[in-house]
Amino acid sequence: MVESIVIILQSHVLRLNHQQNPAPNSNDDNNSSSNTNTSKLSMDCINIKFDEDINFHILRHWSLYDSIYHTHEMIIAFKLWSSRGLSQLKEFLADLGIPKREYEQNYRDMNIKYKSTIKKQILDKRLHDKYHYATNTIILPTFLLSSGFSLKLSPQDIVYSIMSTLQTLPSTSSSTSMMIDLTARFSLSLSCLNYNLLTDYLDGIKLEKAYTHKIHYLIETLLQSDKNLSFDNTVPFILLRFDQNMFNSSTTGDHTTSCGFFTHPYQAYVFARKALQILIAYTSSSTNIVKKKKSKHLQRLPLILIAPYSLTNAGQELVEIVVGVPSLNSIMMNSFSTLFEAADRRCGNVAKFVFFDHSVLLLQEQHQQKFIDALMFVLAK
Repeated sequence: MVESIVIILQSHVLRLNHQQNPAPNSNDDNNSSSNTNTSKLSMDCINIKFDEDINFHILRHWSLYDSIYHTHEMIIAFKLWSSRGLSQLKEFLADLGIPKREYEQNYRDMNIKYKSTIKKQILDKRLHDKYHYATNTIILPTFLLSSGFSLKLSPQDIVYSIMSTLQTLPSTSSSTSMMIDLTARFSLSLSCLNYNLLTDYLDGIKLEKAYTHKIHYLIETLLQSDKNLSFDNTVPFILLRFDQNMFNSSTTGDHTTSCGFFTHPYQAYVFARKALQILIAYTSSSTNIVKKKKSKHLQRLPLILIAPYSLTNAGQELVEIVVGVPSLNSIMMNSFSTLFEAADRRCGNVAKFVFFDHSVLLLQEQHQQKFIDALMFVLAK
């Protein structure tokens, strides 16, 4: 099924390439030789080709080390929250035959002899068996766009740039509610698709890096301390809460401190899903027997994330974003839309369903506990 889809996409996308059209009246031998020369395409012509690309996070805009370090699947495979995991990552890069000076510099500037062998080395069964990573998530069938010696573009990187641009409130905004002007952000995101406006695309990549760093900071904080996390045998879900102080930290980047972090439902949902996966991987890999037992219990539980939606000033009521994600063992669709609506009716319609997906809602801080109690009642029915 997947192969047939790839073939259909390949034939559709490749027709966008410039074609070498032979010149008319090519019967004469002299004309044919001259026409061969004139029909050659310029190096600056846009070329789209199908390839199996290395699916490390925004690889073309980072070093190889940083890209692997921030790739979600590799974080779990190598257990990169631990010092042992970081040592394994360096050992893996050494097994790939890449010197430290090469994997720590920008991927685009790496020596071509190392770049050309990475894919083959990653698919090596010996390395796969040693480090237990999934090659089907690392090697991804995709399309690459290039023009001369300029930057190659991949669909994955463009999506990251667009989504980061969409979910970011401009630092120049004077809005006190910190609501995103989606119309303005949509126009700016649309320009990320314009090959002649690479500046907007690259600005989106910078935002994506800022979000990725923030995700790392929050998950590290979560793993180091249980104060933001609550679950036990009496509660039918994992409750993850973040307070506003975490978003005023000096460790965050300029983009995330100026505009907040969970200002868009997509960002909040993606973070909640990643946090649940890493939390379960962390507890299951622990040598602590109690944590290992917790892991089996956690796999059956959904997760609810509560975090500040906006950075408010003193005296203002804090608005929080609430996100529900199903358990990892669940094969059903996310049912939190229905559950949240039922819980909201029970506690007097205190929530605001302002997003298309009702598994994400807004709630004033003062109503948080009332809503959680109502949700527990609904789940217990």
